Amino acid sequence: MNWISKFILVACAILAIVGAQAIAHVGYSSRDFGTLMYNSDGSGKTVTIATQTVSSGFGWADATDADWGDSHRGRFFRFTLSGSGDVQITAQRNLLGTGTTGTLLPAFSLYSGLGQLSPEQGGHDSAQFSIDNRPIGTEGSLCALGNWSIGNDPTYNTAGDPTSGILYAPRLAYFTYIGNAADGTSANYGSAVGISGDGTADGYLTATFTGLVAGDYSLWVGGANYDLQSVETGPSTFPTYGVTVSATLVPEPSITSLILSGLSLLSLFRLRRS
Repeated sequence: MNWISKFILVACAILAIVGAQAIAHVGYSSRDFGTLMYNSDGSGKTVTIATQTVSSGFGWADATDADWGDSHRGRFFRFTLSGSGDVQITAQRNLLGTGTTGTLLPAFSLYSGLGQLSPEQGGHDSAQFSIDNRPIGTEGSLCALGNWSIGNDPTYNTAGDPTSGILYAPRLAYFTYIGNAADGTSANYGSAVGISGDGTADGYLTATFTGLVAGDYSLWVGGANYDLQSVETGPSTFPTYGVTVSATLVPEPSITSLILSGLSLLSLFRLRRS
C-alpha cells in the first residue's frame, strides 16, 4: 500500500469519527430511572444518576427563545410511571466535566413521550424529517418551553447499507411539554415567558410535577446561562459540566396519612394496655 492510499484510509477514518460525533442522536443510555416506585414503608424511592455531563452551560436557556435550540447541548433522561402520581426532580452540579467547576446552573424540561429507541435509528436535529417538521430558521428541534418533535433516518436491514432494504422507515417522535424549572433568575436564564426560576443561582434545583398519568416521560437537562452561548462557541470546544439528577415518586397524602394514623392508633392502644 503506497502513502497516498494510506492517507486516504486515515482521512476516511477521521471523517467517519467526526461525522459520528457531529450527528449525535437522542438516547437514554445510562440515563434511565426505570419505573418509579414507593419504598416498602410508603415513602418515595429516589433514583439518582450522578455519572452524566451536559454539553455547554447554555443549552437549556438557548432552547427557550424563539429559534429553539440544539438537542445536543443537553442530556435526555427517562422514567416510567405505572400509575398516576407526583414526581420530584432534582438536579445539582458536580465535579465532572471539562468546564469550570462550580459554575453550571442547571435547568430541565419534562415531556411525556420518548425518542426513537433501538433498534430504530435515533432521532437527531439534522435528520431531514426533523428539519421538515420544525419552524424555518430554528437552531435545532428542541423547544424547552413547549411541544416539539424530532425525526430519524431509515433503519436498514443491514446497518449502513441502503441496498439491503429498509427495516424501519424514518418517523417523528413527539414530546408533549409538561413543565420546566431553572436555577437562578432571568439575569442568567434570559427573558423568555414561562420559565420557572428558583430565584437562587447556586447550582441546585428541585421541582415537583403533579398529576402525572401512567406512561413514559423524557427529561431534558441542560445549562441555564443564556449569555454563555456567545462565549462557548464549539462545536469541538464546548465544555462539559457534571450534573447529578434524581427522580422521586412523591407519596400520596392518603398513604402518608394512613401510616401516621396507624402509628397513632398503635401508640394509643399501647397506652391503654399499660
